[in-house]
Amino acid sequence: MNNKGFTLIELVVVIVILGILAVTAAPKFINLKADAQTSTLHGVQAAMQGASALVYGKSIVKGNHKKPFGITNSVNIGDGGGFTDDGELLVVYGYPIGIYEQFQRLLELDTENDDSYYAYTKIGTNFTTFVVYLKANEKPTSINDDCIAYYISPTDVGLSPTIKVNECL
Repeated sequence: MNNKGFTLIELVVVIVILGILAVTAAPKFINLKADAQTSTLHGVQAAMQGASALVYGKSIVKGNHKKPFGITNSVNIGDGGGFTDDGELLVVYGYPIGIYEQFQRLLELDTENDDSYYAYTKIGTNFTTFVVYLKANEKPTSINDDCIAYYISPTDVGLSPTIKVNECL
């Protein structure tokens, strides 16, 4: 007799091979959302670093890159949205001050719309630290929370701002 079909052993071998492939390939696809959110925040981090560097260059040209925070320590970014509506952006030691309303003028992230992707929040009682987070996530309470990008103003001459991303889990 000539039967056409698979033996039980052949079927078991195929199932075992598929199981091994599933176990090795599945972890690569399980946490794509967290990876995507982390990548988005890395993009925000790069934008903050680039904007800070441009402001620092303007501050060097103006000669106020060694001055601490002061209401008169600013550079002109030409957007007309400053405290005096003449485009002045507050700086500390040449870098943007960590006031999210000021920094938002540099990044232009849509935070007003309820469906927007980003939001800002101030951390602490001073105006040196702010956080960018995704609106789909909980509002952060410290710079140690997951899934945020944060900015801390420099504290002395010659220091750069701290701009970091905490990975999404």
